[in-house]
Amino acid sequence: MAKKSALSEILSTGVPETLYHYTNSTGLMGIIRSKQIWTTKITYLNDRAELQLAVDYIRDELDRQRKSIGRNKQAIAELDSKEYVLDGIDEVNVSVASFTEEGDQLSQWRGYCDIGQGYSLGFNGQSLLDQANAEGFHLVPCVYEEEEHKLIVREIVESTNEINISENPNYDEPPFYKMSFSEAVVFYAPIIKAEGFREEKEWRLISLPLSFIKADYRQGTHSLIPYWKFNIDLPTTLTSIIIGPTAESNLSLLALHGFLMKESQPPDAKAIQGHNIDLINSKIPFRVI
Repeated sequence: MAKKSALSEILSTGVPETLYHYTNSTGLMGIIRSKQIWTTKITYLNDRAELQLAVDYIRDELDRQRKSIGRNKQAIAELDSKEYVLDGIDEVNVSVASFTEEGDQLSQWRGYCDIGQGYSLGFNGQSLLDQANAEGFHLVPCVYEEEEHKLIVREIVESTNEINISENPNYDEPPFYKMSFSEAVVFYAPIIKAEGFREEKEWRLISLPLSFIKADYRQGTHSLIPYWKFNIDLPTTLTSIIIGPTAESNLSLLALHGFLMKESQPPDAKAIQGHNIDLINSKIPFRVI
């Protein structure tokens, strides 16, 4: 019987009917006007510990395998090479954008938007998945169980090479295809998240390794932040917008309706209704102390 692949099962998880993307006013206007979402290089996300969690698991797995291989020089060289590339993992360009199954969740309003300036954009999950596949991205759920983390990491270490990757018997086979070990680490690391984030029910849009030549840059707190643009067919994909908790819910709804009318072609209410975009106020009470 063939060995079951934990990663293949994750990649084949059925996508929810709707996935939500939290953003602020600037992000909302940018997405609507450009018909794009920015995907950020994984090592430049706000929580640097996300990638480090996966790297720590991998180092533990490399140590475990070293203890079991004896004096096999080729196996030792491969493990040493994998250990070495972990130190330079920041150089691999894999970018991500975050979505969630929860469209109106207080912790997400607090974490990703300024209260009173937040929006949750609801996208048709299947349409988003189809566009991801066409653009060379994967759309996959995050994993929060420690035991599943270890299975994923073991599969990455055992099924990929860093030295002579084309000689690997798994070369060109799913779920790694032609990935080297370093590429597989950065590609799959974004789905490994700590148990404490389970309530977010996060899905991530994850790229294959990208070129810096096609990157754009935005201002960050400590450095420039590289990002890549992901094109979205809004008429077939954007289904709803939830306005976050605000003291002026009615004014916010009117302003959002007006903005969408202005940006639609032709600029009238029927065009918006034709796209079936539901405009909804958050059910969470606004409160500032």
